[in-house]
Amino acid sequence: MSDPADRDLLVLAKTIAANEFPVERPSVVGVDRETGGLLRLTPFPWKGNDSDPPVQRWTWLHASAGNAPRDPRRDSREVSGELLTTAYVDAKDGWRLRRPFIRPLERGSLEELQSIGRAGGPTLGIVVPSEQADVLQLPLRLRFRCADEACTTAHDLPVLDWELHEMARVTRERHGARWATRFRETWGAALFARYDVRLVVSAYAQSPAKHYVAAVIAVPKELEDAHEHLHHTEHRKHLREGGAAAS
Repeated sequence: MSDPADRDLLVLAKTIAANEFPVERPSVVGVDRETGGLLRLTPFPWKGNDSDPPVQRWTWLHASAGNAPRDPRRDSREVSGELLTTAYVDAKDGWRLRRPFIRPLERGSLEELQSIGRAGGPTLGIVVPSEQADVLQLPLRLRFRCADEACTTAHDLPVLDWELHEMARVTRERHGARWATRFRETWGAALFARYDVRLVVSAYAQSPAKHYVAAVIAVPKELEDAHEHLHHTEHRKHLREGGAAAS
């Protein structure tokens, strides 16, 4: 591992582990303040340590990190030392503060991201899907076509997004046998029709030609009103409480 350096990362994704091939360690993916590009902190939590409270999306995370010795991906870093959450980027004014972090990182298609990765470039990117998308269960995965005309086929990618897995767990507990239908009503095709969805996509360390969805980001199409802002705030509160209970 190279000498660690202080990093400030705006968290866009927190992922769970994949325990079957291709195996993937849990991670946090975010925008590096210094470069503006995406970085992956893995494994995360580091030595069982999370931030306090547990890190959530759209928080600034301060960490000391260097190159990950067991990870061939150029945009992976390994954490050493203490983790601190230093600030939060609010969703007010129709994501006015958030959008500038996402737009420069958008790729027109998964094919474009794959081509960049094969050339030795970044293995992380934000893909813009078309509205023709849906979420599938057991295992949790996303089926979609990219919005760009360069997209040649439909994609079926595993989802390692911690938030989406947590919402699936909550839906199962609340709705029992009907959970899959209820879950798709919220997180399936209707989500892509209502929001300008963006997908944080990553290559696997064990198999760089294969990709997974690290985060599903629902960007509002219109200015977020006070009611929606309250809903999102309560949603984040639930995820924090759920993460604390599971730890």
